[in-house]
This record gives sequence, structure tokens and C-alpha cells, in this order.
Amino acid sequence: PPPPPLPTTPGEGSTSSESPIVESETVEMTKWLVLLLALLGATQGLRSVCYWNGKSFWREGTAKVTTEELRAALPHCTHLIYGFAAIDDDEYHIQPIDKKLDLDKGKGQWRAVTALKRSFPGLSIMLGLGGNEDEEDVDKYYQVLEKQERRTTLINSIQAILKDFQFDGIDLAWQFPPQHEKYTSTSLSSIWHKVKKTVGIGVDSKAAEHRDQFTALVRELKAVLRPDGKQLSIAVLPHVNSSVYFDVRQLMPYVDMVNLWTVDYRTPERSPEKADYATPLTYVYPRIEHQNVESTVNYWLAKGAEPAKLQLGIATWGRTWKLNSDSGLSGVPPLVADGPGDKGPHTKKDGLLSYYETCVKLVSPTNPSAPSGMLRRMQDAPGAHQGTYGFRLPDKNNDEGLWVSFEEPQTAAQKAIYAKQKGLGGVAILDLALDDSRGICDGSAFPITKAAKSNADLGGPTPGSPIGDRYQTIVQPVKNWVANVTKPSWAV
Repeated sequence: PPPPPLPTTPGEGSTSSESPIVESETVEMTKWLVLLLALLGATQGLRSVCYWNGKSFWREGTAKVTTEELRAALPHCTHLIYGFAAIDDDEYHIQPIDKKLDLDKGKGQWRAVTALKRSFPGLSIMLGLGGNEDEEDVDKYYQVLEKQERRTTLINSIQAILKDFQFDGIDLAWQFPPQHEKYTSTSLSSIWHKVKKTVGIGVDSKAAEHRDQFTALVRELKAVLRPDGKQLSIAVLPHVNSSVYFDVRQLMPYVDMVNLWTVDYRTPERSPEKADYATPLTYVYPRIEHQNVESTVNYWLAKGAEPAKLQLGIATWGRTWKLNSDSGLSGVPPLVADGPGDKGPHTKKDGLLSYYETCVKLVSPTNPSAPSGMLRRMQDAPGAHQGTYGFRLPDKNNDEGLWVSFEEPQTAAQKAIYAKQKGLGGVAILDLALDDSRGICDGSAFPITKAAKSNADLGGPTPGSPIGDRYQTIVQPVKNWVANVTKPSWAV
């Protein structure tokens, strides 16, 4: 409820000897400060969880991102998750993937990362585990769950690492197996799907047990971290079947955040012969119905996830396919492709381009004098929310054809606004190292990160969301209370 009226003249509940003018000014100042604090408290709930894959330290030139380059991004992040740590193959404790990079005897990056809190005291800095970067014997992600003593070993080692290196928490980006790619339908693919189901290819025979054991790990880990004030989040990696591996209602009481990696629904590795939107916001026929952001978010909400704990993932990269003479002339997806596109000059990975590698290749589709090798940038159809893509047709020798589906500031903004409209806790940026850290594209560093955060915060809280409810119950009454107060002379 609104605060009670404050005295406006000396002697009325006060022994002040100040003049009525001075006291009136003081009262007005107090009311305006209360309003300001209420507004601030009601709009602090939107998170921007920024992942940073530390291996970018080893890249060269523009692609090299260290803690110094990160500083321009961190004002737009509420959390920084440093990735990634691994699980030891034999003893099941947490360890760095790259000891030469992360430990004190090497580059000391774990301490360099947490030292950023001195410059950004409001930033929570967490350590990520897994994230599809731990490639050694992935079966250990099952094995550690299956025995209580193994879970205890992992938990104790996590607690020790967080304390020693002063991380604020742990993000479990657990490496459950991805689903096989499904195709919309030929009879041959349907037959093959039935064969796979019959013979058990890609099927986890203990999936139900692993789901319950993962819930147990989260519950046990939270019990250890809570007295230390450490945070616990989980990340849902692309193509992991949430209905199989996550007991949503049981997990919610023990996690502070759930970061949905709503990215890479289509990739050239998973579907090398069909180029398509990599990270569409919504479903458009004839795509596979569940391969879009909205479907993932709706699933978690329907299963009982607390909206304020969910972060919607936004990629900072593009996925590329080669085009050939069978790809047609329009460039409109889905279209025939010939495998992953060639490596980018900086990231050096087939089928992937960072945003800063993509933006420098884009030209208007109507530009008649565009240099060879450039990509015609095609905007999303109004209201479609599928994404942006660029392409160039193959030359006379059937070479150099390329198609790329990519995230950019405009599409990141759309997704951030969508997250806000759904009442989610915020967004998760994946990852800072592939955003434009040096302002190559438009002169502004980390444009995707900035666009996502600013649009998640834009326009005040959404009615019906947890933040919107706080706005209606706290801020609006205070606004009504001060509605008739004359604006003080110090307020500008």
C-alpha cells in the first residue's frame, strides 16, 4: 500500500525548526526518491545471461577475445558464464578442459574472469560445465549420475572450485545425447525411422533412470551450494529431448535459472543437403513443428517451469551451407544444399560464421554493382519471424555458392521482446566471442548483445508477467500517491 502522508509543517508530528519551505522541499524529495526506488525494484528482474567460450583466447587477430575485450559487453550482462569445464573420465570430479588456459600454472583465466567483479560488482560470474565442449568419453555424463558416490565426488569438487576461484555459481550444461534429425517426410525416411526405433540406434535404454538421477544431482548440489550463497543453473542444449531428460516440475525448486539454448534447430552437420532457417522464432509449414524457439519455450511452460527462471537463448553466429546448380535461383529456404559452407577466415570452422564474419559480406539484393563473393541479404517476411539469411549463387563452374542463416541485432531484438512478452526471466547470449567485439559491423561493439538486453528492458514490464505484476502492485500505487505532488525544483 502507499506510504502514509508525511508531515508538511513544523510541529505536526515533528520537532523540526526548519522553515516550511525547506521542509516541504525535503518531503517532496523523499516522495520522489521512494518512487524512483520502487520503479527500480520493479524493473530489475530481466536477466541477460552472457556465455563466453574461453577458447577464443587462443584465436588470432579479430577473433581473439580476452577479458579485456569483454569489458564493453559486461554492462549489458547480468550474469557471465565462463565455458567450459569438464568431468574427469576416471574420478568424476570437475576439471578444466584446457588446463594451460584456465589454471594458475597456465594463463590463469579462471581467476582473470572472476577478477572482473572488481570492475563490475553487480555482475554474477559463473562456471559452465559441459556445453558440448567436453568431447572426451561423453558416456561419463551418464556414469556419474548412476552412483551416489560419483555424484558426491562431483558435487564436492564443484563446491571446492567455486570457493577457490570465487565463482558465484555453476551452470550445468549437461551433455545428454542429442536426438537424431527428423525429416518431413519421404516414405524412405519414415521406414528408416522405424528401423532405428526397432534396433535401438541412438536410444538411451536407461533414459528414465538418468532423468531421475539428474534431478537427484541437482537437488544434492543445491543443498551443498545454498549455505555458500552460490547459484545453480541448468542449460538445455540443442536437440536434447527435454521430455526424456528433464523432470521440469521436480527441478524447478532447486535451480535459480534455466537457460534454454534455443539455437541451431537446423545445422549443416545435421541436415547437410537442406539449407534452412537455423533458429526460427515461430513455426511455418512445412518445417518440423518442434524445431523453433516458440515450441521450446511453450513446452517448458506447459510442463510447469517458472517463467521468471527461464532465459531464451540467442545465437551470435550464422550457419552456412554450400549451394550448387540444384539449389535453384531464388535462395528462398528450404533449398537443396551441398554440405557445410567453407571455414570463416577467423573462426575457422566449417558451416559456421561469426556475426562479424557475416556482416562484412552482406549487400543489398538490389545492388547491381556488388563485388563478387558478397552475399545478398534477405530480410524476414513481415510477421514471419523466421530469421535473416544471405546467399550467393554458384558461378559457372558450380563453385562459390553459399547460403547463411544468421542472427543480427534486429532478430535478436525480436526474440528479446518475445521473451519479455512471455514473462520470461530474460535472455541468454550464446556466445560473446562470436558477437562483434570490435565494432566491425557498425562501429558498435557487441551489437547483438546490446540489442537483446535493451529490447528486453524496453517499454517497461509486461502485464501478466512476474515483473508486470510487481509493477501493478507496487509502482502504480506509488505513482498515484505522488500524482498531485508538485515536481521539486531539483528534479529535471
